[in-house]
Order: sequence, then structure tokens, then C-alpha cells
Amino acid sequence: MKTMSLALAATLLAAPAFAQETTPGSAKALQDAFAAAIVAEDAGALAALYTPDATSYGPEGDVSVGPAAIAASWAPFFEAFNGFTVSLDQTGEMDMGDAHAAWGLWKMSATPAGGGDATHWEGRFTDVSVATAEGWKYIVDHASPLAVIDADRSADPVDAEE
Repeated sequence: MKTMSLALAATLLAAPAFAQETTPGSAKALQDAFAAAIVAEDAGALAALYTPDATSYGPEGDVSVGPAAIAASWAPFFEAFNGFTVSLDQTGEMDMGDAHAAWGLWKMSATPAGGGDATHWEGRFTDVSVATAEGWKYIVDHASPLAVIDADRSADPVDAEE
């Protein structure tokens, strides 16, 4: 399940775009390519979106450095599930010329390869991309799952101690 949760992490994590229009070679185009690689279940295409020294922090706390390790972290996830859908809701960004930072929320769902009901994941992401000779590439992305609050527990720490 560790690699299953990783999928959106990247990523999500990985969503530079907010109020930008999709222009070839833009940070928005990188976000679109990221989502397309997940839907296509293509770990190689996904890994090609990262710089050679990129770091990807998965939602289970795992760390992958470089495109080969990033592809290897996604491949088992793509083998375990089919029919991916993904949405990235970027809530903020910072354009720094030849670098771009983005953050927001992600949702993803897929059906287990062996059949059954769809599995749904939700989380938050932060990423940084840089302009390279090949276009925009991720240099770092971090994704984490959203916390699940137990309905039987109080949100108030004082009440929880009683």
C-alpha cells in the first residue's frame, strides 16, 4: 500500500500552474504532462518530467532521487491499479523567473488490477520546477495524504483528555 499512496503524492505532488494558461514549455504544461502520465500509467513518461537530481517525497515518507528511482517508485503502483483519474487543485504559486513553486490539493482514484471497487486518495502537494533546455522540469515535489479525523474523537484536545 506504500507505493499506492505514493501515486498522488507526487506528487503530487507536482502541479505548477495556478492561474497560468497552458503554453508549450510552461509550468502549466508540466502539470498537464504529469497528470497525463498518471492517467496513461506511464512511469517512464512521469520520470522524464524530473531533473536528473530531482527529489520526490512520497506520502508514506519514502524518498526517491533521480528519474530512475522516481519511475521505479511509480511502476508497482501502476501495475497494481488501472483506470486512473487525477485532479490537481493548485491553491497557490510563486513564479521566480526560471523557477516556479506550486502548492495545493490532489485527488486520485483507480481500480485494483484484480478488480473491485475504486480506491480514492486525497492529499496536499508542494513542488518546485525549473526551466531547463528541455523545458520545465520538477526539481522537488512533496506529497502527503490528508489527515483522517476519527469521528469518535473530539477535535478539542482538552475534551480528548477527559
